[in-house]
Amino acid sequence: MKWMLFLIVAISTCFPSQEVVIKIAILDSAIPSFTSPPEMMEILDGYKWHCNKTYRFEADWITDFEIIAGKLKKYDVVVIPGIGKEFWRINKNLSLWKKELRSFVANGGGYFGVCGGANIASLGLLPPSQRGWKHWTMWEWFMNEAAIGIVPVYSYQDMADPFASCIIWKNPFRVGFSAYVWYNLSINGTGICQYCKINNSHPIFKGYENNKRLMRWVAGPALIPVGNVSILAWFPDENISGKNGNKSTSIHAWRFSLHPKEPFDFWDMENRLIETHLAGKPAGMACKYGKGRVIIFGHHPEHPVWKGGEIYEVDNKFNHLFGLGLFRWRDRKFLPSSYNWWIVRRCVAWVAGINEKELPPIE
Repeated sequence: MKWMLFLIVAISTCFPSQEVVIKIAILDSAIPSFTSPPEMMEILDGYKWHCNKTYRFEADWITDFEIIAGKLKKYDVVVIPGIGKEFWRINKNLSLWKKELRSFVANGGGYFGVCGGANIASLGLLPPSQRGWKHWTMWEWFMNEAAIGIVPVYSYQDMADPFASCIIWKNPFRVGFSAYVWYNLSINGTGICQYCKINNSHPIFKGYENNKRLMRWVAGPALIPVGNVSILAWFPDENISGKNGNKSTSIHAWRFSLHPKEPFDFWDMENRLIETHLAGKPAGMACKYGKGRVIIFGHHPEHPVWKGGEIYEVDNKFNHLFGLGLFRWRDRKFLPSSYNWWIVRRCVAWVAGINEKELPPIE
């Protein structure tokens, strides 16, 4: 038996197992309430899988200033999670920041973006007039200016803080579907979960047995294609909110209003529902840009999800955005936090150029 053990050791020494390291740069967030970046780090850093050879993700944080300095050259993939700091980049360095990201992908780097990261990769936001509004909000203008144009899509994205909607625009409905972020700022309350139709013919979902997947949406964009892309997922055919929307997820607009006799009541609920206008629109895309690959989602596959549940709203003497929020949930069943992690991992591996037969497993 000793000679067999010697032979095994000799063979393993002469033919060591091959490990491929995929280096990932994850854009940081300076806003502590945004959980998307640390979730991406948890999902990706150190993850291994084996298929003919061993693959391993190695992830680091990267800042906007490091991107400008050319640090992306050290990596195979850049991940831009759901973050809300586009306003940082509207300065003299913006064109250089865009140039570095475009060059990285054009020369063979991979790009994976969700929510805000999808907006950045797009050609920009659809004009307000095509979304039912008369003017850009400050947030929308910043987001539009920060777009780098590596995916031939326009983002169908509302973004207006509820204070400005009431005070500047004199219209609480101008918050649009971004109300699903602003009206409840907690990680377990913001957004909704919905079953999205998926494209089983694309490598990301190839082998997945269902044609729908439960994913978390946190007021991210629908993606309107104007060029050569593969659609990965679609919003459900029923709107999230509105007169003909889903009854369990519809919400009202709220008007900012001070009440001297009720010092803790800052908001009054309007009689009409917010209309979302996202039904049936594309929610995820894959494409090539130069030598590189790109995947973007308006949804958050890194976020925890739940089944069922119903939103309820109570207009009382203690209405405020923080704490419990302007809308709340009941009767939900949370699924394991890792429910959609395999989607993130397959996306990152695919944009890194890994063969579709050697992507991380569907779990």
